[in-house]
Amino acid sequence: MAESTSSKSTNNRRSSILWTLLFVVITFAVGGVLTWKYAYPTHTLVGVLSTLLVAILLGSLCYWLLSRRKNKPQTSNQEKALINKRCKLLAQHFKLMLYVQKRKKRLSSRYDQPTYILLSDDPRKDKSIITQMGYEAYKVDDFGNDIEFPILFWLSEHSILISVSLGEDQNPAYIKTLCQSLNKWRPRQAINGLLLTTDVKELLNSTETLTQKADQIKSEIQGFNRAFGLNLPVYNVITQMGQINDFCQFFSAFDETKRNEVFGATSPIQKHGGIDGDWFNEEYDSLISQLIANMSTALASQLNQDYRNAICAAPYQFGLLKQSLWQFLHRLYRGDQLQDGLNFRGFYFTHSGTNQAQHDVLANVVNQSLGHEQFQQHQQIPVQQTLFAQHLMTHAVLNEHDLVGVNRRKENLLLTMQTAYTLFWLGLFASVLLVIKLDFDYQSQREARADSMLERYKESIAAQPYDIENMSDNIPNLYSLNRIYSLYLEPKPWYTLSIMPSSSIMKDVQAAYFSELQRVLIPSMENTLEKDLFVYVNLEDQAKTLSLLNNYRLLFNPERTNITELKNYFVTTLEEQGEADSVNVAQLRVLLDDVFAQDLVPIKPNFDLESLAKKVINQTGIETLLYEHILNSPTYSKRIDVRQELGTNFNQLLSFSPDYVGYLVPYLFTPSGFNELDLSVDSPVLKDALKAYEGVAGTSPSALEMYRISRDLKQMYQGDYINYWRDFATHIQVKSISNADELKQTLAVLTTASNNPLAQLYTTISKYTSVELIQPETKKEGEQPPEQDIDKKESARQIYIAFSQYHKQVTADDQGNKPIDALLGQFTEAETWLGKFYEAEDPQKVAYQALTAEIKTSNPISLLAQQEASQPSISKQILAQITKQTNDLVMSLAHAYLNSTWKTEVYQPYETTIAAYYPFNKTASLDASTADVAAFFKVNGILDQFYQTKLKSFSTEERSPYLYGLLPNTGLALDPAVWQMIDKARDIRNALFLADPQNMSLQFQLKAKEMSSDVTEFIIRGEKPLFTYQHGPRLWSKQSWNATAIEQDALGFQIKAQASSIANEKFEGNWAWFKLIEPRVASTTSQQTEVAIKYGESQVELSIKTQGQNNPFVPNFFSAFSLPSSI
Repeated sequence: MAESTSSKSTNNRRSSILWTLLFVVITFAVGGVLTWKYAYPTHTLVGVLSTLLVAILLGSLCYWLLSRRKNKPQTSNQEKALINKRCKLLAQHFKLMLYVQKRKKRLSSRYDQPTYILLSDDPRKDKSIITQMGYEAYKVDDFGNDIEFPILFWLSEHSILISVSLGEDQNPAYIKTLCQSLNKWRPRQAINGLLLTTDVKELLNSTETLTQKADQIKSEIQGFNRAFGLNLPVYNVITQMGQINDFCQFFSAFDETKRNEVFGATSPIQKHGGIDGDWFNEEYDSLISQLIANMSTALASQLNQDYRNAICAAPYQFGLLKQSLWQFLHRLYRGDQLQDGLNFRGFYFTHSGTNQAQHDVLANVVNQSLGHEQFQQHQQIPVQQTLFAQHLMTHAVLNEHDLVGVNRRKENLLLTMQTAYTLFWLGLFASVLLVIKLDFDYQSQREARADSMLERYKESIAAQPYDIENMSDNIPNLYSLNRIYSLYLEPKPWYTLSIMPSSSIMKDVQAAYFSELQRVLIPSMENTLEKDLFVYVNLEDQAKTLSLLNNYRLLFNPERTNITELKNYFVTTLEEQGEADSVNVAQLRVLLDDVFAQDLVPIKPNFDLESLAKKVINQTGIETLLYEHILNSPTYSKRIDVRQELGTNFNQLLSFSPDYVGYLVPYLFTPSGFNELDLSVDSPVLKDALKAYEGVAGTSPSALEMYRISRDLKQMYQGDYINYWRDFATHIQVKSISNADELKQTLAVLTTASNNPLAQLYTTISKYTSVELIQPETKKEGEQPPEQDIDKKESARQIYIAFSQYHKQVTADDQGNKPIDALLGQFTEAETWLGKFYEAEDPQKVAYQALTAEIKTSNPISLLAQQEASQPSISKQILAQITKQTNDLVMSLAHAYLNSTWKTEVYQPYETTIAAYYPFNKTASLDASTADVAAFFKVNGILDQFYQTKLKSFSTEERSPYLYGLLPNTGLALDPAVWQMIDKARDIRNALFLADPQNMSLQFQLKAKEMSSDVTEFIIRGEKPLFTYQHGPRLWSKQSWNATAIEQDALGFQIKAQASSIANEKFEGNWAWFKLIEPRVASTTSQQTEVAIKYGESQVELSIKTQGQNNPFVPNFFSAFSLPSSI
């Protein structure tokens, strides 16, 4: 060991020196680099010295730190390994001990074997007591009673005893292993109790020592309680009583039976544990009393004076132990508020018969009472007999082996498991019976249904036998047999058992069903196909003949894989013949599935018919068939979804036509597929296609035929490529824009820079229609690349030209500008221009101002409209919708503005001041205020001002109310009645404001034209006579009507005949002249008015002459003026 330590020390020193040297070298290297870079050449010496000094200091520190390392002690690992080894041996010997015990005594349960643990500070001293109790040591080779080991096993016929040392030789791992072994052996009741041995010498120690000892033992016992989940009963055994003077001598003359009796007391059961002090005093005094009661007997049996003296002193010696024992037991078993005390069961005194130092307790007490510090201890002759141990287990401890109870948690778990186990087997048994019953019922019902269906099938066959020539008539009966067969193919219920005996007819039904398919359906299918093939051969329909011949060969091929076409043929034929409904078609599909699943084929093909069909097919080329084969091949039939390339905003602006799935682009119609597809004469693709149709095309077509086939395939492919992408663009629809919100959203999408749907659409179309041939790689440097296929190069050019309009949109010019970017820029300008309408507080007024501006600047909307002619169809649709919706929006806003201002500025004043009053309403009882009429009709009045500011710009050359829109040939037309009323208002203004544009007045002349002979005088008077006529000269009389001078005018006329009055009428109000004249007008011109006043036979005719071209006395001159509420 010393040599090993020395070698390790040398190795450590060597390792420290090497690491230090390495660190110093690294320090020199770093210092050298820094010196060269920063100190050379002026401060080279300083740099070298500094590097040397730093290296020495750091090297010393490194060596010191490394040299401080020490070897980790190996002792702890060795001890740990030894402990682990002993733990394994302990567990192993525990099992062997149980095996030995089982051979001694057969028990119905492991719990019938009482097991106890004996706790002792030194189990070696208690060996004789253990053997006296009837135990034998369990002998082992590795450790046992013959060596010092802290846990030993003792066996007897009545129980097992395990001695556990509480001394320093004990290790917690040993106790843990023991507890685990016991719990594993007896989970619910690991042991029956604890025997705690206490050397009587311990009771003679000081109170503090005794208390400390009790607490230590209590902790150990509580650990066992927790480990086993039990409240273990504890039996206190006071050993080595021979160490107390006179005690054992007291029993020296007793017979062996008396000495083997138990000397101690068993406590009553305490509910909360602990020890009862009254009971202890009573029992201990009873033991003292027993000694005193037997003293005379003991003296009589003993002649030795020393023994006789000891017998007399023994009760007193024993009594002096009472206080110490009480202190020990009380401390050990006391409880507290939170925890009950330990389960104390009794205390017992024993003597092992060994010779040990004696203690005279009585003499010590007397000596202390006399004031002496020490005394001469008298040693008595030791007693060699074992006292009070033989019957301790059998008469005291084992009687209470059931007292410990069980671990309730594990007991409940066991009961739960037992209940679950019982219920499981009962449930399993019931389930088995139920499954057997259900399986029997299921099979019985299925067989009954099968028998019933089979009887109906037989009846159907008898009524309508099979006919090979008519396949449709055979289907119902065959399907009936299929239903019987399908009964046995239905998923079986979970309770069916394959091991159950069965009398099923499943195998017979299956054999009969397949036999009927082979005998009836297969010939019917062959006959149907041969008939059709013969018809189309005679018609020399190459395409149909080719399809039927292919189906005919598939029908005779048992290894066919493509059965879809063949299946569709028979279904379609049945539907076209009109001999079956949808039910028969569905039944035929089921029957065909079974035919093809069983690989059933006809017996012999019609070779003559096949030859005729091949002749028809070979009359023309088979390019179409080969082309379809190539398109449907796995290599080129895959599709690529281009929707991701169209961007996430695509659906906000555009959409595909309903039921259109062309966005799943076949691989052949992509640039990669174009480059990959080789349709030249020597291409593998063409050879594979010809091989697939070898029976029709022949094994080796001529070179000329191959060239023709290759050329035709290339033309077909080029046309399909162009048509596919044209169709793709055609099926893209622009979402409609029907309101301002959709217009705003559309422009927002179109002005998005990073994810613009229109730009991405054109980019995608341009990408997939820009097919460029890949230049083949050369194997050797300097070698000329192989010449490209001229036909393929021309096809690529034609495809590019077909979509040049899209390519132009995404191709940048010399300045790096793309047409699509310019278009999107105009959309941005339009969005900005429209923003002022969305953001304005009064968008209606802004729209009106935009339309009525005297000098109209070019707006973004009209510029967008000008772009339509040069754009692809998709852009045209977008531009048309945006410009139209914008134009409609602006015009509708302007129209709304005109309506609102018309109502507030014109129509409301008209309604409140004019419309309901005379003369504008001839039936009105009230007159219109002349001031209101003047304010409304005068120059710059209400109506004229509205016309000048709002409506004048709507006047066109045709003098119709019309305002041009943002786009050509668009505009806002107003109600024609508005223009008519404007003209009518102009007539009223010319009639009433002729003299003064701001004041309403009327100058006219009046004269009598005719007057009846019976009338002598006609007078028109106001406040005074204004006009008088008597038969005589007819002269003109000037009259005037001035609105400003009229307050409350009154006017009337009178017709006289001699002294009598024929008529006398009076008219009130500002419009009295009009009330007088208008109802009596006979005829009018622009300046002349004829009035006839009739009363009976009397009549007066007047003539009125007005100025200007507008005569206000024309009937309905004012009432004809009626403004519309909305324009």
